[in-house]
Amino acid sequence: MNLLELERGLIWIVIATIVFFVVTIAITYWNSRKSNNNYLENKEFTLRYFIQKQVDYQNKTLGYECLLRQQNPDGTWSLPSNLDSLPLQRVVFLLENTFKSLPAEPITLSINLEYNQIISPEFQYFVRWAISKIEPMNLSIEYTPGKGNRLKNRYIFEKRIREAQHYNMEFGIDNVGADMKNLKEIEWMLPFVDNIKCSMRNFRKDDPNVWLDLNLQSWNKISQENNINLILMGIENDDDQALAEQLNIKTRQGYLFGHPENPESAKK
Repeated sequence: MNLLELERGLIWIVIATIVFFVVTIAITYWNSRKSNNNYLENKEFTLRYFIQKQVDYQNKTLGYECLLRQQNPDGTWSLPSNLDSLPLQRVVFLLENTFKSLPAEPITLSINLEYNQIISPEFQYFVRWAISKIEPMNLSIEYTPGKGNRLKNRYIFEKRIREAQHYNMEFGIDNVGADMKNLKEIEWMLPFVDNIKCSMRNFRKDDPNVWLDLNLQSWNKISQENNINLILMGIENDDDQALAEQLNIKTRQGYLFGHPENPESAKK
């Protein structure tokens, strides 16, 4: 091989390498855009936030939780399944009408967000926007651990939450369970957690011989030791209510007090 052929070969190698990297970057960027904006582009999904009230021991309304629902072909609404987390832009769009249906009272509004939404650079804007829209209500952002989520960068996650708490936002952990791993997942968050939510369905035992690593009394103690408000969800009957009374849990939520409602229907 002479020098000219060698130069031509090297040029083709360089060109092929450049093309490979350009195509790789383009595919990665397209997949990222598709993942982040699938709800904005897909018109088949009709989504809406329903609201469910939270009460105290006197059945006085303390707040509402916003629960995402998807409309089915028959017109009914159900929990979304196999759907990626919403971009915060779409969350804002969906919450606009929901906020208009809420009472102007100094109670708490809870909104559950995913890990990627919380670490997003848009998170601070979202918090300030939501607070300005719901005043005099207070804002609580909730995060559900588990669900296959792995917190890749705890520093950014904590930084986002602590910055938002400067605007008087509360931070809550939603739907903790009865396994020790549930505590291990959130132990590092406890210094900046305001609320912990337990659901009765995670602590009901069909078999009395089944061992629970953590029961409601355990979470009650953990909450008290860390100055955290404990919220009991999934209260469906008088026995559940009696347990909340026994444990002196102030904030309660469940079908006993009301099902999730379409805010537009509730307002009417």
